Amino acid sequence: MELSRRGAIAGAAVALAGCSGVQSEVDEQAEAVLGPDEHPFAGATTITVTDRSGGDHDVSALAATAAAYWNEHATEYAGFDVSFNIGDGSPDIELVFLDRRAELEGCQEHASAEVLGCSPLLRAEHRPERPVTIEVVAGGRPYGDVRITTKHELGHALGLGHDDDPGHIMSDSIEDRLPAYERRVDVLDTFGNAWAGRNEGAREYERAVERWNDERFAESVPAFEASAERYREATESVATAGELAAAFEGMDRPETVDREGLRESIRNAGEWAALAVERSSLMADAASARADGDVGTAREHRAEAQERDGRLRDAGFPAPIVVADALGLGRKGLRPGMDGPTEGE
Repeated sequence: MELSRRGAIAGAAVALAGCSGVQSEVDEQAEAVLGPDEHPFAGATTITVTDRSGGDHDVSALAATAAAYWNEHATEYAGFDVSFNIGDGSPDIELVFLDRRAELEGCQEHASAEVLGCSPLLRAEHRPERPVTIEVVAGGRPYGDVRITTKHELGHALGLGHDDDPGHIMSDSIEDRLPAYERRVDVLDTFGNAWAGRNEGAREYERAVERWNDERFAESVPAFEASAERYREATESVATAGELAAAFEGMDRPETVDREGLRESIRNAGEWAALAVERSSLMADAASARADGDVGTAREHRAEAQERDGRLRDAGFPAPIVVADALGLGRKGLRPGMDGPTEGE
């Protein structure tokens, strides 16, 4: 009787309880090689990589980096030496990168918004069927986040739980996992203020346009000016977010922030808000001129405002969720992975 690969992760307790005779024989054979108190992955362990993510990440490089980390630090944190090798042939671990959480076969019953990976929690006394499958969700996530999750899940396979060191890898608390966590939250909150200012400016602008269209030109002037002020406040918030984000350049583990994506989002938001300020200000001048009967000047200002309007339609003000993803906070407070059951329990 053979256990399925998925059974080794998702249903180990039930499967092992139902075939104790076979399992005893497997344990005896394994102990002849490892010794009764050695972890199943002590020493040389082969890992194969399967990419089902459909993304652009170099998952082989991700796997190699995670494996190299534990080759260097397993003795310190797990208490035994490991030698993970990425290769082909008959693997001890099959590391599978997925596109979505719904594809987490090993932890399907837990495949909610909180799950980003799945691995069994293996202890020294466990003798799992090989290969052991470890799954990591890679689709739609920053490279640095996927790398942490891969290290996290391999750590579980080495017997480390969420309360074990190193906390920045094994903890299920986002505050422990992400360096400069408070600064990330400050950047996101400040960018959120800019987004709110952008929306308030848009509402004021719509009210002003309604008055303009009704030829209530004098009444539209203060509404256009209020719109420009809201957009101006959004511009200031975007600039502040950029200043706060500059601290990520020298922080510990900077790869956990998509700095290029973050810079692009802040730059795009700042350019959009600045154009919006110009458009609202030009329309305020146009409305004022029209109220004074200066139709020619009003037309000139309105033509300039329409040019800004076209540029705004071609540009974009990124939503806060885009910035949150770049900051590693897109799934704020979520755990990096969900453990499979402890083998044999």
